[in-house]
Amino acid sequence: MQKGKEYNMEGNQMKVFVTKDKSVFQLADKESIKQWNPEMPLIFIGYIRDTRLEDYPKDIQNDVEEYLEEILEDIAIPKLIEALKSDDVERKLKVAKNLKEISSNDPDQLKIALPHIKDAVDDPNKEISKLMKSILKDYERKQKRKRTAKKRAKLRKLRNEMDEVDMAFANGEISDDEYLKKQKDYLRLKREIQEEEA
Repeated sequence: MQKGKEYNMEGNQMKVFVTKDKSVFQLADKESIKQWNPEMPLIFIGYIRDTRLEDYPKDIQNDVEEYLEEILEDIAIPKLIEALKSDDVERKLKVAKNLKEISSNDPDQLKIALPHIKDAVDDPNKEISKLMKSILKDYERKQKRKRTAKKRAKLRKLRNEMDEVDMAFANGEISDDEYLKKQKDYLRLKREIQEEEA
């Protein structure tokens, strides 16, 4: 296996990974990534890790992961910190608005940036601070939905069972106590989900 190499392809620098069977996979190289908006390297890393990495052949996955870690340490985090701590309010506001747009569509992409977004909540500029708080709310709301997804599936199953329980109760096939227990279980789970998602 060959480690990832950088090639200039018609003016575009690419990081190329070659598998044992000579298949070629490429990603943007570090010099290109340095030119991106401050929030984009983190989004790029999150996207590759969460949605693409498992699709790469096993013999290059570690190399790709090492490369992403280099981008994170050398470019993504320093670039975002520098932008969010900049004295240039317009620049910070632009980054905050871009992060907000991402959080509205796919907040999971911001997972890596969370510590720096939390720090920026205390920004003296009220608009930036408000945007950062809103971004964190979007992210937390998505995490709550993910945490309650299994419970919602269980609730749907219970709802279907309750139709049968209602019929069994109406036909005298189950006792009052059994019926009440089933109703309580259903309502308790429904309340838990509502409280977690509130």
